[in-house]
Amino acid sequence: MKRLVFIILALSFTLFAKAQIAIDTLSADALNNILIEQVERLAEDGDDDADYEDLLENYIFLSENPVNLNSDEVMRLVELRLLSVFQYEELQKYRRFYGDFMFLDELEMVEGFDEQTLAIIRPVVCIEKDQSKDKIAFNKMARYGKHQLVGRYEQVLEKQQGYLPIDDSALLAKPNSRYLGSPQKYQLKYTYNYRNKIRAGFVLEKDAGEMFFSDKVSDTLQKLLGSQYHRGFDFAGFHLFAKDLGIVKTAALGDYQIAFGQGLTLWSGMSFGKAGAGSSVMKQGRGITAKASASEYAFMRGAAVTLGKGPLEGTLFYSNRMIDANVSAADTLDNEAELVSSLQETGYHRTLSELQDRHAIRQQVVGGHLAYAIAHFEVGYTAHHTWLSVPLELKPSHYNQFYFQGQRLTNQGLDFKYVKGKYAVFGEVAMSMNFDSTALRQAQGPLDFAGLIGLTVKPAGYLNFTILYRDYGKAYQNLLGNAFGEGGRNQGQRGIYLGLEAAPAPYWNLLAYADQFQFTWLTSQVNAPSRGHDYYLRISHSFNRRTQAYLQFRSKTKMKNSTDGMVFSHYPILYTKNTVRFNINYQIGWDLHCTNKAEYAHYRNEDGSNEHGYFLCQDIAYKPENKPFSLTFRYAIFDAQDYNARIYAYENDVLYSFSVPALYGKGMRVYLLGKVKLFNALTLYARIGRTIYSDRNEVGSGLTLIEGNHKTDLKVEAIWKL
Repeated sequence: MKRLVFIILALSFTLFAKAQIAIDTLSADALNNILIEQVERLAEDGDDDADYEDLLENYIFLSENPVNLNSDEVMRLVELRLLSVFQYEELQKYRRFYGDFMFLDELEMVEGFDEQTLAIIRPVVCIEKDQSKDKIAFNKMARYGKHQLVGRYEQVLEKQQGYLPIDDSALLAKPNSRYLGSPQKYQLKYTYNYRNKIRAGFVLEKDAGEMFFSDKVSDTLQKLLGSQYHRGFDFAGFHLFAKDLGIVKTAALGDYQIAFGQGLTLWSGMSFGKAGAGSSVMKQGRGITAKASASEYAFMRGAAVTLGKGPLEGTLFYSNRMIDANVSAADTLDNEAELVSSLQETGYHRTLSELQDRHAIRQQVVGGHLAYAIAHFEVGYTAHHTWLSVPLELKPSHYNQFYFQGQRLTNQGLDFKYVKGKYAVFGEVAMSMNFDSTALRQAQGPLDFAGLIGLTVKPAGYLNFTILYRDYGKAYQNLLGNAFGEGGRNQGQRGIYLGLEAAPAPYWNLLAYADQFQFTWLTSQVNAPSRGHDYYLRISHSFNRRTQAYLQFRSKTKMKNSTDGMVFSHYPILYTKNTVRFNINYQIGWDLHCTNKAEYAHYRNEDGSNEHGYFLCQDIAYKPENKPFSLTFRYAIFDAQDYNARIYAYENDVLYSFSVPALYGKGMRVYLLGKVKLFNALTLYARIGRTIYSDRNEVGSGLTLIEGNHKTDLKVEAIWKL
């Protein structure tokens, strides 16, 4: 009783002192802004065609199935960078001292939980009795389980080159000159969830250009495809996931993701990297998790289980799935042996050559993880062996000499983490063993190492500082790693990273980092070892409960081969891309939510050439209270004459989907997104967008070429919940 009185009095004083800002009105927007920033920075650093559905799936799952603050699930907030490790420690300390939380506003009593943190996590947390130890009753599963069915259709409305009519003889002469399927993309997904302890579901997807049931392909093409001829949904996945079943911590059957340590030895699925940079670069290995998305690469298919009691925890897993690869006959006398010249990760099977690569070889992975955690210290050992049914033999090149080749690869690593008070020390060292690669054995032997170590310090409640050093051997090979670094390959790289996060004044936040790196071997764009740096600064301010803004600057310098045609051999030159962005979110009345964004990009080569780009947009979201519908509209203009000065702009989309187009050229972009809840169980989304160019009469290239100066995209989605 005394505790309750104390909390009520303290909260009353706190709320009175902070009357300038209303957290509840910021919650949804604050969480959405975090996701936007993560995805935009991932797009800038990665592939334009990367699939971020796994990342989005995690955020949406939390918003629909909030984490119980009185359970161990709170660690999921750290995994998604919604809480820092220090905030997590303070949360656990509060529970140990005062007991379980009684209501959400009690969070304001936890040290280190400021207005911004509360605004971010409120949509994804709840207060309940900890039921993780409760036994599962099948009658309750049937009665209280949540069912959801999602159907989506999307299409580019203009006719693209790959879908134009063509006669059979012309197609046989050039079989990759057309897509074999229809321009529609379909997705159907079912999920079941019982108190976050039992999850199950399936997902079916057909990409644009892939064959479906009604597509007609000539008999000759069918013979050319042979066993690769496939119609219907191109991707099909199933998952069954359980947790907190006594000694069984987690168990998965079907499709799943798995991640340990800092991602240097094993980390399937998406990873933030610098996208969550600042003072929070330490990864939180999430172990086994369900995969409910339609992402077609970087996942496991098979079975996995984690057993634990006390401080000791062990995981065993096995994956066996068909993957895409380019297979060719080996140069042998019998000409029956096969080799793989490359592994494919796009997930597209639209043309004859793409279909021939579909599920061409089998990949098997078996391994385990052993962890020991006590007090503030945790250490883990991970080992796994990857086996391909057909050996991988790359086309010799100046830069891929140390890439994985062969049929078998073994990885193992040791990771650790120590968090106490104002300090967090973390790291991982890993080793790869490839005895199949003749080139590797001749160059330096079948073994190589990689490692990273980091320190995060919180000298004051408003200041976090991180330093991280990494050194990845040029012959370190891993098909399933995803650690912190520059680019997507944890190989032939070393660097030092400094990150800073500070709150210098009330309602002000500063995020900055500096990353100096070098590549110790040649890359696909540089015919020599190279270097670079990445500097980032972001200053944000909450003016009041309805208005927040930030100013962001980023400067990234790397090296590439020169394009000077007057010299016999290409030589490396430096290039720098600087971007400045200003973003402001504000509210007009209670129904209109607006965003203005301005961005400028400057691309400079060492030879003195310069390229420029800018982007301006106005977003207006009409979200009337207590109404079953909402509308979101964007009008944007852009001018980036060269692809090097392209600008990435996050766009609101239907649920479970989003887009971050790379805008270049000169034109404008508009879209309208609508949502309506017909009744409690059914919600409909629809979005139509158009990009109109003023500097061209053709859009795209190759099979995506459109005759005209505009491109229109349409998405429709229905969500049925029971």
